[in-house]
Amino acid sequence: MVEDSFLTDTQIKVLKLRKKGLTQEEIAKMLGTSRANISMIEKRAKENIKKAYNTIKIYNRIMAPLSIEIEEGTDVLEIPDIVFKKADEEGIKVKYNTLELIELIKENASEFIEKRTVKKKFKIYILENGDLDVGGS
Repeated sequence: MVEDSFLTDTQIKVLKLRKKGLTQEEIAKMLGTSRANISMIEKRAKENIKKAYNTIKIYNRIMAPLSIEIEEGTDVLEIPDIVFKKADEEGIKVKYNTLELIELIKENASEFIEKRTVKKKFKIYILENGDLDVGGS
């Protein structure tokens, strides 16, 4: 395993070669193994990356100085004002403008929203650097 990484040297090599456009079959020939083995290496690498990403996300939520629960029935267009007000109270400058924030919510909380209304409450975590994480409670 590469120092301080969840990926093995082989996983990194396979991902780099795939990024260059090589097929699993081509990589298998280069490494003297089967395409099925390369497929498994690539799959496990992606699983490890996802786990690492999720771990960072959990950590950021734990460490976030501010989390805002967006209540059921809230109009999506009201959320930016709620976020900016709470962030200002804590002295945190949010990295997003109103439109970017609405887009972020649409992308990351779509399962909590129906049309313009919050159908199930969710949280917005405001990180120290002004970044936001939108997700479940």
